[in-house]
Amino acid sequence: MAARELILVRISPQSAFRVALAMSLVGLVAWVLATTILYFVLDLVGVWDKFNSVVSGVGGDQVISFGMALAMSTLIGAIGAIATTILAPLLAIIYNSLVELIGGLIVTFHSGH
Repeated sequence: MAARELILVRISPQSAFRVALAMSLVGLVAWVLATTILYFVLDLVGVWDKFNSVVSGVGGDQVISFGMALAMSTLIGAIGAIATTILAPLLAIIYNSLVELIGGLIVTFHSGH
């Protein structure tokens, strides 16, 4: 079994941006899907009916509907996706700068199974 060591000395900020954008979009879809499933499970159990009756009993007008839950979930997910996409190239630049000082990340590959 032959081992081969490679040193990662540079990450392209543009490549980091593209990968982060793709992963963020997939994560956003998964986040919204998970929120939708969670909303309907809690609705089947009756949590939203009880919560909305408590809120209206205290004098509030706001009720949690599926539209509101989906909108808030999408907003939070979009903020996270944008932040991740913006931070990825910045982290690549920081990594590239640190490599100049202390060296790169050593990755060992083994051939075989």
